[in-house]
Amino acid sequence: MAQPELDSGYYLQHFNELLQFVVQHYQPVLTPDSRAFIDDFTALSESAQQLLVRMLNRKGQVFCDAELNYTEIGPPGPVLDELTIKGFVAPLTASDLTDFWLRLTKDTLWQLLQLAKNDLPPALWAEYTALRPVKKSLTKPLLLGAALALPADWLALIAKLPQRYLALTRQDTLNYLYFLYFGRIETNLSLFTLRDLGIRQSGQFKQQFQPRFTHASEATLAYQLAKAKPAIIELGKQLKQQPADAGSRLNQWLQLVRQWPLSEDDALQLKRSERCYQLGKLAEQHKLAELAISFYQLSNGFPASERLVRLYYAQDKPEQCQQYLQQLLTDPACDEEWLFAEDFFRRKFTAPAGNERRSQLSQLLHDAPAIGVDELYLGQAEQGVMAFYQAQGYTVFHAENNPWLALFGLWFWHELFEHSASTLHNPFERRPRNLASGGFYQQFSTEIEQKLQQLNSATAAERLLAAITAHYGKANSLFYWHTDLAEQLLPLIRLAPKHADGSSALVPILRAMAQDFKRHRSGYPDLLLIKDQQLEFIEVKAPGDKIQRHQLARLMALQQAGFNARIEKLNWIVDPNRIYVVLDVETTGGKAGLDRVIEIGAVKVQAGEVLDTFSTLINPERYIPSFITRLTGINSAMLTDAPTFADIAAKLSEFLQGAVFVAHNAKFDYGFIRAEFTRLDMPFAMPQLCTVVNMRRYYPGLQSYSLGKLCAEFDIKLTNHHRALDDAMATVELLKLINARRQLT
Repeated sequence: MAQPELDSGYYLQHFNELLQFVVQHYQPVLTPDSRAFIDDFTALSESAQQLLVRMLNRKGQVFCDAELNYTEIGPPGPVLDELTIKGFVAPLTASDLTDFWLRLTKDTLWQLLQLAKNDLPPALWAEYTALRPVKKSLTKPLLLGAALALPADWLALIAKLPQRYLALTRQDTLNYLYFLYFGRIETNLSLFTLRDLGIRQSGQFKQQFQPRFTHASEATLAYQLAKAKPAIIELGKQLKQQPADAGSRLNQWLQLVRQWPLSEDDALQLKRSERCYQLGKLAEQHKLAELAISFYQLSNGFPASERLVRLYYAQDKPEQCQQYLQQLLTDPACDEEWLFAEDFFRRKFTAPAGNERRSQLSQLLHDAPAIGVDELYLGQAEQGVMAFYQAQGYTVFHAENNPWLALFGLWFWHELFEHSASTLHNPFERRPRNLASGGFYQQFSTEIEQKLQQLNSATAAERLLAAITAHYGKANSLFYWHTDLAEQLLPLIRLAPKHADGSSALVPILRAMAQDFKRHRSGYPDLLLIKDQQLEFIEVKAPGDKIQRHQLARLMALQQAGFNARIEKLNWIVDPNRIYVVLDVETTGGKAGLDRVIEIGAVKVQAGEVLDTFSTLINPERYIPSFITRLTGINSAMLTDAPTFADIAAKLSEFLQGAVFVAHNAKFDYGFIRAEFTRLDMPFAMPQLCTVVNMRRYYPGLQSYSLGKLCAEFDIKLTNHHRALDDAMATVELLKLINARRQLT
């Protein structure tokens, strides 16, 4: 389907759409500067409006008139004059030079250097260019370095250039208007363009929107907090250089933070706490403990509370540490905070001195049951456990957070997205603003409790299926859609345990998500297992993995609700009865996405014995390069009557089913087979074993690990090298060598 074409003035239409929305919804919080911006923009000629919006949508704040030629606008000179008179652009100042140097072309830089040469006394020019010779043949970075070393009046020299340079003004006011619309610092209107091109959904939930702020003080504070986020990130980058004034800079931030007013808006309080926590972490990184404590004290709740406890303890303040821990245990902000406080207090203040016990998390992982999974799943622990349980007749889904987020989103879809009072504030937003702060439950507590009771009814699954059908594919920022989502969610509804009062075990889980979505949106177990009408949830931990506190909190919540939820750790093993398919391909070239397979040879092996073989030439429906013919002996005439990959795809897929994919340089062969299946829209995923990698691992120190050299080294028969089945049969012998060593480790 062809993309729709945009009107030549689309960018101005988008900007006017944004301004109209802001004027309609945010009159009470518009500042005098923002009102003046809107009035002055409205008074501009259409050409001036078009050019200004063109500039606003481009990167940077400095512009050259030679770069502002647009057919629909005409000569830029008179239009720039109008924008200058109205105060939207202005000649460059010292603060604009950084952006000017970044945008400068090499030719213009050379012009400037010639102007500087004529402007400076000859002796001074000679002195500065003696160490940094100025030649037009130099690269731009070297020329720029020479320019910046000169004591020139650059603003005066820029004014002498034949080109005209101007900088945007009123940027902070514009950013405030953008912030009112988007709820964040946004630099352009690309979302509008993506909408018009049909790439980005918008307005899929509702058409009437409530303003995100109704009081000027709230809007001002929210804007300050939004601007602070990128500023703190930039501060962190600067502090990585270990400047001597790190403490002074952070102390300036502390004074600024203390001026931020407290707000009754939970979302603003949360943002304020997040900024204080970020600053506290920076202070800790630079060993400024007292400053860090001050920032964490201004933050609210977990994880700042954990950092405070650890700093009190490290600062040898045991009484203050114990008192604060008791406070957290008495009135924890969340499950994770209580788990941390209980564990820390037990280990540091009740264990005998010098005999501190394992942390609760370490002990839990230590005590978890272990299962043996073939080491072929190294790096794919969840897939290994899935295969383990599928072999025992379980239906297994890789779950993690998405099923819970989807169930939550679908069950409360109306309140989240479609209710007239839901906190979506423009057509592009996909997640209610008050979810993270806990305001969602406060706002809709009656409706939420009514819907939670509906989980107990016999028609709950039908309600959920109706919601999936009605909303399938609607883009949102809570969960992602996939084809087997209903297969996961419907058993979750139907098979969830029942409490003594008949209520579903899902009720406390979804209630907790509604009350504190920020804390309860993640950490759910990796796998969902279904067998004999029973649900099981497993958090998978491979050797070396750690369990995170929020994962423990979710496991405990599921267990308390009545679900079978547990941790299982892996022990890597070698399964002697594992079935392997050793495969080799010959191709038209080396790029899987562009080149095609011309021959496949595959050998099915179990316990060292060959069970079956698969071999065929493949018609790639293209010319065979001469160097491929010289290498393999395969020419175009040999492939004329051969099947295409589509002809043999089903048979090959069946041959590969349930096996481990083995090849010499498996990335190459696997990539080509996957690409061929992908062209047919057929799924393809298998565990892999590469004989190159494993021969290097188990037989180190050899001069070469090419198939031919290895066959010579280990006296393996290879009579027709670079023909697929012959190479595959030789690779089988390498697999036997590898497995002999693997089973000894």
